Formats: sequence, structure tokens, C-alpha cells
Amino acid sequence: MLQAIDNSNRHRRVLFVDDSRLMRYAGSKFLHGHCEVVLAENGRDAWRILTHDDQIDLVFTDLMMPIMDGHELIRRIRQSSDQRIRQLPVLVVTGDDESSARELAISEGASDFIAKPFSPDDLRHALAAGNRAKAERVPRIHGLPSQLAPRPATPNPFQQPEEPANYCRRLQQTISFHQRQQLDLSLLHVQFQGYWQLNNRFGRHWADAVMRNLDRILVDVLRDEDSVHRTADDLFSVILMATGREGARILTRRLRQRLVGTRMRFSSMEVPIDVRFAVQFPDLNQEDDPEILLDEALRLVHWRTSHDNAAPLKPVDG
Repeated sequence: MLQAIDNSNRHRRVLFVDDSRLMRYAGSKFLHGHCEVVLAENGRDAWRILTHDDQIDLVFTDLMMPIMDGHELIRRIRQSSDQRIRQLPVLVVTGDDESSARELAISEGASDFIAKPFSPDDLRHALAAGNRAKAERVPRIHGLPSQLAPRPATPNPFQQPEEPANYCRRLQQTISFHQRQQLDLSLLHVQFQGYWQLNNRFGRHWADAVMRNLDRILVDVLRDEDSVHRTADDLFSVILMATGREGARILTRRLRQRLVGTRMRFSSMEVPIDVRFAVQFPDLNQEDDPEILLDEALRLVHWRTSHDNAAPLKPVDG
């Protein structure tokens, strides 16, 4: 299929900052032919490029990065003594679950947001919007298309029921992205088996305290591009970007070593961690429905149906 290219943008230089190799690849590929793309792995490399390359006129940046994160990069840009750098449009590429980080980035001077996983149109619309903002010489981008506008703050998954729906929306976007790029995709599910016993004995406060700590461990062990969602009271579902069976097995083994047989210590009690793992490998040659995939995952981890009725999903033994 032939695609028209906006020639007005072709000689622009855009800086794309992300510590994920997959995200840098996607950004570079989607913007190819529409502008010149300069890549950086973290905020420190991006700042060095900005101070030496006076042709950069738009910045896409992740927030959570090693060495120097996106927050520090935004602050340096907005506080720069160089007016050219100070007025650059800065678009933050972020996950749906980072609402507090978004608010902080806006206060630091971010122009707007693009949600991961992004589409080619997301980046190209942002490119056009950034061009208008540069012409107006204003630091904030106004009038972005609706898909680029800041989304409402994501509800707290430990208090609200919307997180399964957020997971399904994110999964639908991810499936579409992986279909276009012909990449492998795996879905990992981690169930805290002691949740209801703890809830019934000590109350929901303690059960959710364990889940919050499990969430931190998952985020710490998994890669930056993987997204963690609480899809049931006792279950986390993880979208493993560009991950096949072997990669999913390695990540699961790493989590098993971190979690199984350990105890979580609080000021007034100690809770043994008993978790069950399961993994799905969606068939990207078919139109897999995220809600059906999630329902299959819930049935398996809670043993509501036989293994035969959940064929795409299987327990992971390590």
C-alpha cells in the first residue's frame, strides 16, 4: 500500500529517547521517511546530543530510564540558558499506568503525551503538531489530535474495577503492533494464592498491601517495556513485548527465584509468598480477543475449568 509522505517534515531532525531497544526500533521505523531520527538510550545521552546538535527541533522521551530519567531531561531542557533548547516541544512516551509520573512531567514542562504502545499515526500526528508549535514559538503543544491528548488519570487498581478493561485495551493495541511488526508476544499471569486467606483473616488492607509489594517486585524484575496490570483481586497480568516462549520461560524463572519460598515482612506480621504462574502465547495470525484471553487466564489460574478448555494457556513450572 502506497503512503503519502509529508515533505515539509522530511528534513526535520527529531530526537527519540528510550532505553528500550524495541521502542527505539519502532520509533525509528515509524518516522522513517517523514523526518531524520536521532536515537538516544537515556537522558544523559539525549542532553549531550541536544547541546551539540542545533538542528534538533522535537523530542520524544520515555520517563523511566537509567543514568538520567525523562524527568531530569525535561527539567534541563526547560531550564536551559539556550533559548533554542528551552523552547523545544517535548512529547513524553509513557504507559497508561503512569498517571502520577505524567502529572509530574507536565509540571516540569512536558508538552504532551503519547501512550505506549504507539502506532505510526500517533508519532506522525505528533510530528505535525510539533511543527505547528515550533512555528508559534510556544513550549507547549496545543490542539493535538484526540489520541495524543493527555488521558484521564488511570484509576488506582487497588481500589477501582477498571483495571481489567485497561489491560484489555492495552493488550488490543499491543496485539495490533506485534501483528504489524511480526513479533512474538507472550502474556504472563502471576497469582498470589494466599490473597483470600489473608483477606478473610486480617482484612483487605493487608491483602492489598501484599499485592502492592508484589507489584513493585514485578516492575523491578521485568523489563521497562513490559506492562503490569492487576486483572483480579489476587492476579497480575503482564504483557511481555516481543517475547517468545524461551524469553517468557527465562523471565518466569527469574520471578520464581525472586518470589517462591520467600516471606514478606511488615511491621506487625510476616506473610509467606505462595504464587502460581501461567503464560499465554496469543496466535497473532488470528484475531485474538483480549477479553477472551483474559477469561481463559482467570479460569486456569483459579482452576475453574479443565486444562483442555484453556489450551492456549499453561502453568509454568520454571
